[in-house]
Amino acid sequence: MMKRNIFALMVLLIFGAIGVSAQVKEPVKWKFEIKEVNQYEIQVVAHATIEDGWKTYGVNVPEGGPVATEFTFEGMENAKEIKKPVEVTKPTVKHDEVFDMEVPFFKHEATITHNVRITKRPATVKGYLTFMCCDNETCLPPTDVEFEFQVK
Repeated sequence: MMKRNIFALMVLLIFGAIGVSAQVKEPVKWKFEIKEVNQYEIQVVAHATIEDGWKTYGVNVPEGGPVATEFTFEGMENAKEIKKPVEVTKPTVKHDEVFDMEVPFFKHEATITHNVRITKRPATVKGYLTFMCCDNETCLPPTDVEFEFQVK
């Protein structure tokens, strides 16, 4: 009888943990593509789809505010980061109650690009984008989303 109770408790704990992990919030989804600017330069395009009620932040957030959206390039071959990221979608800038400051943010969607110089082909362009998102009640911790492209 005692063994059965312990087994039942273990099964509940295991399935309870699976149920909790299945409820991870992911209100912002990113898709990446590359566009060729010329034979020596490509553009990494990051496009976000943001659920209603949520927002993610721009690339130029004041110090003391939320985590800005940022590209990090690493492990690249025959390529190097150039210029600065560009907010193709213009962010809204308003007073944010949570951070008590003027903050640039995106609702519904955002597109941000960053250019990369190709020094030799084939090249590998890879890295990750860091972003943070909040609704009116809570903020999720900063998240990294990886990307990798082969440029032939």
